[in-house]
Amino acid sequence: MRLLFEIGMEELPARFLVQTLKEMKENLEGKLKDRRIKFEKIKTFGTPRRLVVLVEGLSETQADLDILNMGPAKQVAFGENGEISRAGLGFAKSQGVEATDLEIIETPKGEYIAVKKFMKGDFTKKLLSELLKELVLEINFPRSMKWGEKKLKFARPIQWFLALVNEDVINFEIEGIKSGRSSRGHRFFGSNFEISTIDEYFEKIKENNVIINIEERKELIRKLIKENCEETNEQVLIDEELLKEVSNLVEYPFPIVGTFNSDFLEVPQDVLIISMQVHQRYFPILDLDGKLLPKFVVVRNGIEGSDNVRKGNEKVLSARLADARFFYHEDLKKPLIESVEKLKQVVFQKDLGTIYNKIERAQKIADYLIQSTGMESRRESIERTLLLAKADLVSNMIGEKEFTKLQGFMGADYALKSGESELVSKGIEEHYYPRYQGDLLPKGIEGIIAGISDRLDTLCGCFGVGIIPSGSKDPFALRRSALGIVNIILDSNLKISLKTLVERALDTLQNSGVLKREKAGVLNEVLEFFKQRALNVFTEMGYSKDVVSAVVDKSSDNLVDTLLRIKSVDEFTKMDSFNNLVSLMKRVGNISKEFDGVIVNSDLLIEDVEKELFEKSEEVARVAEEMLSSKNYIGYLNTILSTEEVINRYFESVMVMDKDITIKNNRLSQLNYIATIFNKMVNLTLIEEKK
Repeated sequence: MRLLFEIGMEELPARFLVQTLKEMKENLEGKLKDRRIKFEKIKTFGTPRRLVVLVEGLSETQADLDILNMGPAKQVAFGENGEISRAGLGFAKSQGVEATDLEIIETPKGEYIAVKKFMKGDFTKKLLSELLKELVLEINFPRSMKWGEKKLKFARPIQWFLALVNEDVINFEIEGIKSGRSSRGHRFFGSNFEISTIDEYFEKIKENNVIINIEERKELIRKLIKENCEETNEQVLIDEELLKEVSNLVEYPFPIVGTFNSDFLEVPQDVLIISMQVHQRYFPILDLDGKLLPKFVVVRNGIEGSDNVRKGNEKVLSARLADARFFYHEDLKKPLIESVEKLKQVVFQKDLGTIYNKIERAQKIADYLIQSTGMESRRESIERTLLLAKADLVSNMIGEKEFTKLQGFMGADYALKSGESELVSKGIEEHYYPRYQGDLLPKGIEGIIAGISDRLDTLCGCFGVGIIPSGSKDPFALRRSALGIVNIILDSNLKISLKTLVERALDTLQNSGVLKREKAGVLNEVLEFFKQRALNVFTEMGYSKDVVSAVVDKSSDNLVDTLLRIKSVDEFTKMDSFNNLVSLMKRVGNISKEFDGVIVNSDLLIEDVEKELFEKSEEVARVAEEMLSSKNYIGYLNTILSTEEVINRYFESVMVMDKDITIKNNRLSQLNYIATIFNKMVNLTLIEEKK
């Protein structure tokens, strides 16, 4: 059998559609399984006016069910004379059977009484009425509403239910709305219709100018824009997230080209593009060099163009762009530096003070970074960048909440027009990079140092006052800040100590009187937080998780050096000798892991091979240290591997767990000493041997 279910309603917000369909599908799958109703697959479709579910291969009946309910033990249920006890009678009564219907079941724990029941599966059609009603009532939205006298909460008022199994209607009613075989086409270019079969629904819905497949609508928009909206030497800027949103705003898309006054192009084009995309859901049109043209694409919910629709959208956009131009010119009337004073009135976080306080702390963190990176020659431009980095937050353009996506970009533009250097201007923009996963990273040292300092103050400050991410809660985007710092350090090849950097940030917070928690504890928490983010970054680079974990377990302070170690270990795992090294490490480590001593008394070495191993380990310790100092990590791995032959001979001829406790402990110390040499660079025991 096939089941088709459609919920018809007033226009649903675009952001609700995909998630609601996903949850409906998952809920329906669960309900069918709970009722033992088999099915082959479930498909979902949707538009702003309808949520549609299609179930294929639905079984006509529930699966039969054999039930075995266990009762008390036999000796409890029957007395010594074999007569049933009160416990046995009570169990029989609870199961709705006579005492003679009880059975004795043999289990691993002994004999127990039980009742066997057989439940024949009911007809699926009979069960679907209640099931579909439950499905509707359990739909959750970020925001719901009531309408009229109805008690049902839904995102928008429900207008109809269509529910068919093959050719038959599944009857149910919610708040006076009865299910049936009727549906409705496009609001303006379709009509109401009835269907006899499920296949007829898919034919008639298309005839009535509704495309219910979300992906099909999305690709049609892309196709129509390409065919009808791009002239020679033009390109429509199609943002994928905007395309998803627009496809969920219409039932049938028709792109229309509109224009705006070219005088608006005096405003930075990013401002105009943001205004079109975010505020109006329009697609900007550019030339082939990426320069904005005074044209845009609006997607109409209809099957044909309309001059009235075009003119209406042009009028609305002109008003938006006029606001943007006004804000821009007002901001340019004074130099950017004058806005810095206003930041003393903008609270960053109640315990951490204002944004101006934050800038002052970030400048002290930057002082350490300038010194450690040898960038004294750029100190002036770096400090100026930090001073001005947040000034655009109180500008008309950003402060009015109209163009918050342009933080940094507007600051860079205003700085340049205020007479600041290009280094400072670029640094202001870049200090926000990366804004999201896969975004650009800062390239200039001004943006690099300002970006790290600003993020680190946020991260340490929040941890310092007890604001720590948990689960999905991360109001200050601390995970993103830490990831940003890790990616910037690696991309910029900054050979700096994370521990020292975090200590500097915490000292600054403490000296400012805003650190509310014990410094040492916060330091450990922040470093562990960075360690987890570093694990993610290195793994996303393509290195195996066990290699990354093995190296980060021993080294995560200098991220650039950590990456070099990971590359070396990863390269070594591809060599024939890799498994030998891991096996050797595990053999040495396993036998001595419960023992703490590492001091070896050479006078207690009895066998020639343990004396030889002692001399070899001393030599290896010296060479390995030289290799680590010169960052020759492949050389280090080969050096410790050179002990393989003598260690194997040692285990063949020496009884480590000697009866003499002194000798045993000395031998365990010898193995522990070797293990510490092996583990200095990487914890090899965390790496799986390659098959």
